[in-house]
This record gives sequence, C-alpha cells and structure tokens, in this order.
Amino acid sequence: MIILFYGQPASGKTTLADQFYENALLEKPVFFIKIDGDKWREITKNKDYSKEGRINNLKGAFNMALYLEDLGFTPVLSFVTPYRELRRYLRENAKGLVEIYLKYSGDRGRNMNFATDFEVPVDDEYSLCFDTSVKSINECTNEIIEFVKKIL
Repeated sequence: MIILFYGQPASGKTTLADQFYENALLEKPVFFIKIDGDKWREITKNKDYSKEGRINNLKGAFNMALYLEDLGFTPVLSFVTPYRELRRYLRENAKGLVEIYLKYSGDRGRNMNFATDFEVPVDDEYSLCFDTSVKSINECTNEIIEFVKKIL
C-alpha cells in the first residue's frame, strides 16, 4: 500500500505525513518509508516547475514508491500532485493506495508557490479529505491512523 498526502503548498502535507509516520502504531508490522516532495526535488535536482517538469518529477517519485511497495514497504508520500492523470497513474499501478487530499483557506506564507493549474479532485478521487484550516494536526492524524488500520 502507498499513502499519498497531496494538495497545494502549505496545506499541511509534510506536517501530517511526518506526524502520521511518527505515530502510526499498527497491530501488525508495517515498514513505512517517507518520501517528501521538497526532499525529492533536492535529491533529483529537479527545479523545473512547469507542467512537464512536475509530471517528470512526480512520475519518477511515484515509480520509486511503486518499486518500494513491491519490496514490502509502505511509502508515505507528500507531494503537491496537481494533475489528475498523475493521481490516476499511481492509483492504477499501486497494489493499494490511500489518497489524502489537504486544503486550507488563508495564507501560510507559501501562496506564491501555488500550482496555478492544480486540478482539484472530486469526491471519488480521494480516500480522505481535510481542511487543515479547520482541523488540528492531531485530529487529522488520528483519523488517518484509524482509516489506515481498517485497511491493513
């Protein structure tokens, strides 16, 4: 299984992925591994934020996640993932996928980094959705852990 946190910059992807990763105490052994979008760009040295650059960046990250999933890991991804086609690609190729869409209202200092062509998902395109301007990190994390426990 792969767990994908996605949404615009500053929506809480990395914060919630980190919190989930640190607190996900599940009954059976699960080997989580985190891959963060900002860290991935540092590793791959991909600074191309055009649509083509984003697609190439995400395809590479998703292919790595699929490979790790095949090895028995549960990748926890936190990426903007603005395009439906990329979310569909991961959904169709993963053995299991939990998609967590994060949104918020307001300005957390990163609005200038927004993907202006972000394709907002519709209800059947995610497993969970949180408005992080309304729910706390702990509330979101607890709901995510309970949801994942039911699947594993």
